[in-house]
Amino acid sequence: GIVARYHGGASISDGDPQSLLPASGGETCPEEKTAIGQRAGQYLKELLLCKEINSVMLMSGSTISEMVRSINYTIPVTTVTDNLDIACTLGRNADNSVMLLGGKVYSPSMSVSGFLAEQMLDYLSADCTFMGTSAIDEEGCIYCYDDKYASLLKKLLTISNRIVVLADHSKLGTASLVKVSRMDESFSLLTDDKASESCLEKYRELGVKIIKA
Repeated sequence: GIVARYHGGASISDGDPQSLLPASGGETCPEEKTAIGQRAGQYLKELLLCKEINSVMLMSGSTISEMVRSINYTIPVTTVTDNLDIACTLGRNADNSVMLLGGKVYSPSMSVSGFLAEQMLDYLSADCTFMGTSAIDEEGCIYCYDDKYASLLKKLLTISNRIVVLADHSKLGTASLVKVSRMDESFSLLTDDKASESCLEKYRELGVKIIKA
């Protein structure tokens, strides 16, 4: 099972660490999401090996979950996340230092948002943030589905030195409910090889680094 009981409490068991993450499947472009997540895991490792970052933030999202599934190494810097499943999965490696944002947990995503989470960001900074998005329009604006989460993301972007957005080709050149921010030279976009070159060229003109899975 996931939880092992002992006298006076319980702990995460030594089973498959991936079992804590939502099961893959049922998403659009599942193969592309898996490839993007795996490439993101590799990219994080590259940044760590170059000692370019001292902290990393992993935000909620299906593609971020794929990224976490692919991480089979110790992250030698503090990882901050807004997602309970991600925190528990990475925390099973005793050598990982993991920090979870506080606030209300929303099911089924198991993400945390709200006033308390935003307040906590006032005391943090992130060298690199990995995040998903519901859409990126042709002007390079990123979106999400929920206004409360958009507020958290807006605050997050102000404390992040660099941001890596994970998005498959179906999300490019489209819009969603709530606009969060426009990408600039502090952003990288990690996408798949089916991405529209016309969209990618517009993003490059904004200074966005394009990485393909």
